[in-house]
Order: sequence, then structure tokens, then C-alpha cells
Amino acid sequence: MADTRTTHVTYYGPDQENIGPFRTLLVFTLLMVTAPIGLYFLSKTIVFEGVFDVDPQTANIYSAIVAVVTIHLVLALAVYVLYGDDLGFRTVAPPPSKKKD
Repeated sequence: MADTRTTHVTYYGPDQENIGPFRTLLVFTLLMVTAPIGLYFLSKTIVFEGVFDVDPQTANIYSAIVAVVTIHLVLALAVYVLYGDDLGFRTVAPPPSKKKD
């Protein structure tokens, strides 16, 4: 005889508690990609070559240092925020309970 039991599938919708860490991870992933690249070119063209009038090779080195410091700051902030979420530092108030009559 064939097994006709069905399996229970749990769906985690957008209102579930698992979306918070995922959203935080997504934000920090985007920051890790865009912030160092953006600050590299911004600091190279505007700050070092524009304001301080540094030669291009030296401006590349200084801008690379800015990008490396930026990625380290983003990583440290990500660890701090995600670790804080894991320990429950940021708690969301539970929804109000409905009274049963």
C-alpha cells in the first residue's frame, strides 16, 4: 500500500522573524561592494588629485588605503550589528495580544 501522508512545509513569509538578519546582511553586502569602490574613486579624483594636487601614482596608493580602511570599518560594523541582533540587543516589541472573550 502506498504512503498517502503529506509532509508539512513551513513557509517563512516576509513578516517572519528570519527576514531581519537577512535584510541586515543584504545591506552590509551592498555596502561592502559599493562603499570601498565609491570612496576609492571619490578620494582619488576629488580629494587627492583635485584638492591636494598629488601626482596620480601617489593618489592611487592613498585612495587604496582609504578603500581598505573603509572595508574594514564596514566589516567591523557588520559584525557588531549582526552579533547584537543575535544576542537580542535589538529587540522588537511583541505584537499586542488579542484578548479572548
